[in-house]
Amino acid sequence: MRRLVFVFALIALAATMPALAAGLMKPVQSSLPDLEIEEHHVKVTINNGFAVTEVDQVFYNPHEQDLDALYSFPLPRDASLSELSLWIDGEEIVGEVVEKERARKIVQEEKAAGRETSLAEQREYYAFDVFVSPVRAASRTRVRLLYLQPIEIDAGVGRYVYPLQEGEIDREVRSFWTRQPVVHGKFSFECTLRSSYPLDDVRANGIGRSVVAQNSPDTWTVWVDGEEAGTQLDEDIVIYYRLAPDLPPRVDLLPYRAGDGPGTFMLVITPGTDLREIVEGTDWIVVLDVSGSMETKLATAADAVAQALGSMRPQDRFRIIEFSNRAQEITAGWTPVSAERVVEYGGKLRSLGVRGGTNLFAGFTAGLKLVEEDRTSALILVSDGGANAGPTGHAAFLEQLEKKDVRVFTFVIGQGANRPLLGRLAADSGGFSMDVSNKDDLYGRLIQARAKLAHEALHGVRVELDGVRVIDRVPEHLPSAYFGQQIVMFGRYVEPGEATLRLSGRISGEEKSWETRIVLPERDETFPEIERLRALARIHELQDRIEVGGPARELRSAVVDLGTEYSIVSDYTSMIVVRKERYDELGIERKNEKRTERERSARVQRSGQAAVKTRADRSQPMFGNSRSHGNGGAGALGPGFAVLLVGLYGARLLLQRRRGR
Repeated sequence: MRRLVFVFALIALAATMPALAAGLMKPVQSSLPDLEIEEHHVKVTINNGFAVTEVDQVFYNPHEQDLDALYSFPLPRDASLSELSLWIDGEEIVGEVVEKERARKIVQEEKAAGRETSLAEQREYYAFDVFVSPVRAASRTRVRLLYLQPIEIDAGVGRYVYPLQEGEIDREVRSFWTRQPVVHGKFSFECTLRSSYPLDDVRANGIGRSVVAQNSPDTWTVWVDGEEAGTQLDEDIVIYYRLAPDLPPRVDLLPYRAGDGPGTFMLVITPGTDLREIVEGTDWIVVLDVSGSMETKLATAADAVAQALGSMRPQDRFRIIEFSNRAQEITAGWTPVSAERVVEYGGKLRSLGVRGGTNLFAGFTAGLKLVEEDRTSALILVSDGGANAGPTGHAAFLEQLEKKDVRVFTFVIGQGANRPLLGRLAADSGGFSMDVSNKDDLYGRLIQARAKLAHEALHGVRVELDGVRVIDRVPEHLPSAYFGQQIVMFGRYVEPGEATLRLSGRISGEEKSWETRIVLPERDETFPEIERLRALARIHELQDRIEVGGPARELRSAVVDLGTEYSIVSDYTSMIVVRKERYDELGIERKNEKRTERERSARVQRSGQAAVKTRADRSQPMFGNSRSHGNGGAGALGPGFAVLLVGLYGARLLLQRRRGR
């Protein structure tokens, strides 16, 4: 029993740790070296609106004793761990999802009885941790996992990240681990992109040498050519793909309905709105993280800020805040854009050094205090977001944000960043949030952000469906739509049929609306994964409500119900693997096994066909003959600028001062 207590104490410790390099398996007996990664194979399929990532790893235990081990890998944004498999007696056993405390109890019982078992838990927004017992002495253990995530097109450019680099947000707890992110044997990475719209270009950055090939008009493949042995798993793999120019604005529908019950859909609207370029002056408040976790990132970010200052217009003003344990201003009050001031503060930025912890709240509130009510203001927050000092709860930030009229734009650096918090701050203010990887093609990110910041936005977005009964919409409240962004909504429909789809919102205070007719089918089994993606989006909403002080018991129960019904690992549900006969003995229904079989079968069928046509408004275009804003014309995705330049370069935005505009 003492050993079991230690096992779950280690899992609890992991909850305080940053995301580690992908695929590490650490013996619970922490004095022993890591198990060897003998093989690491990744297969990714990006099919229209979502990606499926399958990771198959083989670990070798070189020690002379059986071990318990903890296997960690970063949690990608908006990802759903839908499959965890452990090979027992040469047979693949697919995991099932149960409530977290029950899962831990079962694993304790299985381990005490000497039976093979595995437990997958979500470590906040950082990572997934998988406990495996036992890993036999001088033997191999094969672990397979699969996760789903939605992929949005931004200004005509899609982006996929396979996260490998650790977040490095807390060096003290990081020292607990002796990391060995090296594949001793075979490594492979293959990504297949399938799109119902023609692709103009595909690029990849990451470990090894990437090879890009077009297989057919609707299919491209990316290989990362790792070495036969010695491949380092310490840098992200980032793939960009750009749609062909001059594609029309459109409505895409990915439905799933297999029987007589409700169907599920993913609706993606690529607008064709007239978002005009903004020409008036703006106050820019730049809040830059200089904490110790930014050690490998600050020089590049600071240089980017310095370059960005020179791209501002004469009618703009700026102030710069740096923060670590506390916040202080670099500038001497509001600074007009001039060649002299740009050189002066560029030098100060480039001389900054890292220090201390990350008091995100101090930096954020210091920036808010600078907002002047009679000026249009934008707050740019750049951080790896691993807040470890000061208030860290969403409610505290929201209380301060409600006192000011400002749009917040957050740029989230690396895997350890508090993406939920930074994303919510942007959404609450009507702004937007961007993730940036260490291997991002930053010039491409720059093009995307620059288009947004230079144009009006569609605020108060509403999507309505008349003629069919729709339930369980996600999100409940749609965020503002900036130039180049798509509008994505999930839902369930009770009965099939034709419906009127209406999009409405405000541009500079003027109400706008568009509509079309779409069909929600009686039967369509092409994309069964849509059920999980909708449930995951709903779980994220519920967890956000818990974070801001909602009725925790009621909301937690709803998260558990969704997680167990759709087999999703969350803060309150875990995935376990036990010997096949034990599922029946434990009274665990094989829901995930059935769902996995259905999804695998659908993927095999899709792979043998042309890319599915998903456009739903072809016969009655929602936006007439207009061109979709930001589509195509993204320029060559070449080697890039620094992360912050993504958000600031060419910043010619006039934000409408009132939040409802």
